[in-house]
Amino acid sequence: MPGLTRIPFTPDLLPKVQGFACGDKPYEREVSDWIKAPRGGRGAIDELEQGNEVWLYLTEEGDLVGFGSFGVALQRWPRPKDPQIPASVIPMLGVDRKFKKQPPGPREQHYSAQILADLVLRARAHVAERPILILYVNEQNIPAINFYLAAGFVELHKPYKDKNTGYVNKRMVLALTAPTS
Repeated sequence: MPGLTRIPFTPDLLPKVQGFACGDKPYEREVSDWIKAPRGGRGAIDELEQGNEVWLYLTEEGDLVGFGSFGVALQRWPRPKDPQIPASVIPMLGVDRKFKKQPPGPREQHYSAQILADLVLRARAHVAERPILILYVNEQNIPAINFYLAAGFVELHKPYKDKNTGYVNKRMVLALTAPTS
C-alpha cells in the first residue's frame, strides 16, 4: 500500500482517533463517531470484541488518514429469497476530511481507494469460503455510492433501514475473484 501504513486498531488507540472527522453531514458524523465511540457505544471497540478487525491507515509522517474494518456476515445471495451464504463485510470505512481526494492525482491513487483496495484484497484471501464482499452506505451519501460503484460494487436487494439510527442504507456487493499475484 504505497503511501499508507496499516496498523491494527486497539482500545488503547482510542485517544488517537478523537480528532477524526469525515465531515459535517449526519452520515459523515456517524462514520466519525463510530471510530471514536467508547466501549458499549456501538463502535469500533465493540466490533473488535465481536471478532471483527479494524485498522487505522497512517501517512509516512504518522497522520491518521482513515480507517477500515472487516468481518464476516451472512447474506442472501444472489436473490433476496435465496439461502444465506457466508460473506465478507466492511462494517465501516472512513477517511478524514482533510485527506479526501488526496493525494492529488488519479482517483485510484486517492487514500480512500487505497484503503478500499486493501480491504478487498483481504476479502479475496477468503474467497473460497466467502465469495462476496458486502457493505452498507447511507443512501444520501452519493459520493460514496459512486465511489463504490466505480470500484465494481453493485446494489444488492432493497435498502436496509438501521433500527438504531433510522438511516436508510443501500446494500452493495462485490462478487470476489481469487487474488492475483
